[in-house]
Amino acid sequence: MNNQDQLVAWLNDAHAMELALAKVLENHANDAKDFPEIRTHLEKHVSETRWHIEVVEECLGILGSKASLTKSAMGRVMGKVQSAATGVFRDELVKNFISDYSSEHMEIASYRALIVAAHELNQPEIARLCEEVLQDETEMADWLGNHIHEITRLSLHPVTAGK
Repeated sequence: MNNQDQLVAWLNDAHAMELALAKVLENHANDAKDFPEIRTHLEKHVSETRWHIEVVEECLGILGSKASLTKSAMGRVMGKVQSAATGVFRDELVKNFISDYSSEHMEIASYRALIVAAHELNQPEIARLCEEVLQDETEMADWLGNHIHEITRLSLHPVTAGK
């Protein structure tokens, strides 16, 4: 595998990751129906995630490639499985936040690696596009990190949650 093929493979990984997370975030937004601020923020990130999917597809196109159907299908399946994983628990909102927070950091690391690879392979447009996505992921991770304390409190006191 040459270096460009490696970049294509990593972009396909990012594409599958974004597909999976779009489904997870949609479900987590629905789970937060009693918490309008949380729901609104998650829905905003769902929109951003859909745009990230398009950005990664654009990056693949720059390299003369398309998204891997196999990895895309696996990403969708994993998203469905992961989004259902916390649904039966009383502390669903906290578990969702923890899951989303760790997912955002996985994305941050992935996009940082893609940016380095794009620069190394003289693909400045791919680096620029990945930097735009990285900004969204960093903002979401920061928001989740800044709100986990209040979500934990809400989970411990469900009687007063949303009132």
